[in-house]
Amino acid sequence: MKHFGCIFIFIISLLWSDSSDLDVKHMIVGYKGTTTECFVDSIGYQYLYFVPKDSVDSDSIKLKDVYYIYNDFNRVFHYSWSFEESVRRMENRTGKLFTIAGDTIDFIDIQFNDDMIKPEIFVKTGKERSEFISMLDIEKIETDFSIMSYSVERGFYYSYYSFLLLATLDIFFKWDKERRAIPQMWDQYNDLMPAISPIGFNKKQGTGVSYQSFTSLIPISVVISMVYDMLKEKNKFYFTPIYEEKEFGRNMYIFSLRQVFNNGLKSIVFKLEKTKFGSKVIRWFR
Repeated sequence: MKHFGCIFIFIISLLWSDSSDLDVKHMIVGYKGTTTECFVDSIGYQYLYFVPKDSVDSDSIKLKDVYYIYNDFNRVFHYSWSFEESVRRMENRTGKLFTIAGDTIDFIDIQFNDDMIKPEIFVKTGKERSEFISMLDIEKIETDFSIMSYSVERGFYYSYYSFLLLATLDIFFKWDKERRAIPQMWDQYNDLMPAISPIGFNKKQGTGVSYQSFTSLIPISVVISMVYDMLKEKNKFYFTPIYEEKEFGRNMYIFSLRQVFNNGLKSIVFKLEKTKFGSKVIRWFR
């Protein structure tokens, strides 16, 4: 009789329990802060498959559109290159930290725990004062303007590579079949060089005809890059929206030509591996 009583209690407890609360829910955060509450089914090479909350139909989203994903246990199990790059740029700087509870913390140093199983941020608030804060309790972090060093670097490379690209195109437009290739290419790039006669740069011609334009455009490009980043508030980094409907103050996607090239190359390799001949070629290279 006692055995049947235990079985009866067990069945009643299963019927009355809310099994949906036992499932681990996931939060997919986009670059603008839009958040989707769901149950992640699987993560593929290019797509993330999930079932939205209060739905039974499966849905998908491209991984390149995902900022990061976390679950009910405050564990981050997927994050984008932009997320990782933002973390790297913020480290070892001063600034302010804003929590989702509405608190503001001034810090003189900040470091991130690389272990996203327990995502924490170490902030130093004084010479002898410091604390750990859960990353998912943070709405945003505002650093000082030393972060503009990345603006300076980007402005320099944009102008530098633009000049190299234009010089290369000019070679093809002015190509002379009667001249040798090396002298033609050297004459074109020589125009970008200053007069450094000891090593042979423009020893006879003087300063390259494009050198003044080259040196003038670089600071202009750097200033434009810095002003743009200041207007876009690139010193502010957002993490957790206060509400699902609330978006970030700015888009957290970081544009990088190198990263775009790497992603494109990975996509090509992925498509090649689906073919019989391509899989053999890729396997041979690996």
